[in-house]
Amino acid sequence: MEGLRSKLRYRAENKADSICYTYKQHFAAANFYRALSRALDCVMFVAAALILATNFWGVMPNRYIAVPALLIAAITGYRRGTNLEDRTEEFRRSARRHHVLFDEYRDFLMITLAADELSTKELRSEFDRLSDERRDLNQTTPDASEVWYRYVKWKGEDQILEEITTTPEAREVLSGKND
Repeated sequence: MEGLRSKLRYRAENKADSICYTYKQHFAAANFYRALSRALDCVMFVAAALILATNFWGVMPNRYIAVPALLIAAITGYRRGTNLEDRTEEFRRSARRHHVLFDEYRDFLMITLAADELSTKELRSEFDRLSDERRDLNQTTPDASEVWYRYVKWKGEDQILEEITTTPEAREVLSGKND
């Protein structure tokens, strides 16, 4: 029985670590899409202000007035085509669902596996339930678009990994080994 508990603990730690990585990644993606949306809002505001200022105070020559108008049209088209606000909320929802499952894995590792009175069959059943939930959740997880991958490339994979990777110490905490 102790051999099975050890194997279940090892597999559950790996899956919990993966879920932790995913929910952190999805929160980071949601924050990226929110920041992109806000940046585009600022650009549109500046372009609209430039058009207004040119009409009233002649800030720039009238022959260039089409540039900010085209910029506003391009940004509006991009935002409508990509549904940035929807992407932000998709990733937040996914991150929250992954976080709930992560908490369930952590409880499994710290409480259920530690319960001596549970049978091997009960432990295996709970582990299988969590694994099935993880599999189902991964099938409905939103895909990060090309913009997200460009952001990762721009920011640097090492920096992103540092933000979203679980350390060995954190793995010990989530499994209750540091008690």
